[in-house]
Amino acid sequence: MKFRLAQPKLEVLDDLAGVCLVLTSFEEDRPLRGLSGLVDWRLNGQLSRLVQREFVDAHYLEATLAPIVGRLPFARLLLIGLGRRAEFTAARFEESCRFCFKSLQGLGVYDVAMMLPGRVGFDVGLRQALTGWRRAVLESFDPEELQNLTITLLEPTEIQRELVEPLRALERDCADVIAGRPLRG
Repeated sequence: MKFRLAQPKLEVLDDLAGVCLVLTSFEEDRPLRGLSGLVDWRLNGQLSRLVQREFVDAHYLEATLAPIVGRLPFARLLLIGLGRRAEFTAARFEESCRFCFKSLQGLGVYDVAMMLPGRVGFDVGLRQALTGWRRAVLESFDPEELQNLTITLLEPTEIQRELVEPLRALERDCADVIAGRPLRG
């Protein structure tokens, strides 16, 4: 397993090679915001057209899988709906992480680039988010899948600094699971 950190910018995405890019959106994010909005711009409004046709509503735990043709170095894009922003809690954050990872597992995808769902630090505290994200990773993948897992977290620099040690701890936890050792606290 491997966890990496990168900036959520188009020029950074251009340098990443991966199987799947995971984006999230709240129902009221029209036009799409943040990384989802940047990727939509790069895809010439492909995601916005899906929203306009009501093919994608961003309802809570709605998943849409779309191909990416030549505009980004990913084979697929998985868009996960987060529902209404006002209803997004730490519990929903963890549940959306688990849903995302189970969706990826079902697709046989173990190389992914993603942001933490929602606006971590604003909608959900970073410490709560990391606890939920850790549990979701460890509960969603079996030891063999963990061994093949590569996740690139796309987060701003100010959040990346806070992620380094928790990601190292998660790598140690994954190594323990892979080796069949009990998890530490």
